[in-house]
Amino acid sequence: MNFLFTNEYPISRLDEIVNYLLGPRLWIPRVDYPDFSDWAQKTYQELKKESKRALVAIDGHEVVGVSVYQRHKKRAEALEIKNLTVRPDKRGRHIASFLLRNTEIEGTKEFNSKLVLCDAKVKNWQIKYFLLTHHYQIVTKTDLYNRGAGEDLVYRKNLNKDLYV
Repeated sequence: MNFLFTNEYPISRLDEIVNYLLGPRLWIPRVDYPDFSDWAQKTYQELKKESKRALVAIDGHEVVGVSVYQRHKKRAEALEIKNLTVRPDKRGRHIASFLLRNTEIEGTKEFNSKLVLCDAKVKNWQIKYFLLTHHYQIVTKTDLYNRGAGEDLVYRKNLNKDLYV
């Protein structure tokens, strides 16, 4: 195993990154996100324009994990994690933890963030446990997307900039 983690990737790899997002992954049942394919195609354009960023985990020449993040659109002081995906057969190697931690670090550097926000479905107990283990707190429960796919939990973590810069 020879993992490489990077947020510097050529535009030529965007197809690979977005196709990876559309493939099998941990924690995200398709029924919970009925318009996920549309989101992935929109994300392609936003990654290309760099309004969204991605931190990519590569094993050899193969993408095995991705974190998609951006400056929050309504809260300039917040980093928003839009997606955290790891290939199921790479489970147990702490790839998601490494992606999460380094997304927090890069987001702090890139956007001068003071906090990080993300969301997941209420019934997704695996990501809930993962985020709580990484010091995130649940701040609200709501149906964020009004797509009839169930309620979401919004998570928040305050960032200590001294640890990240």
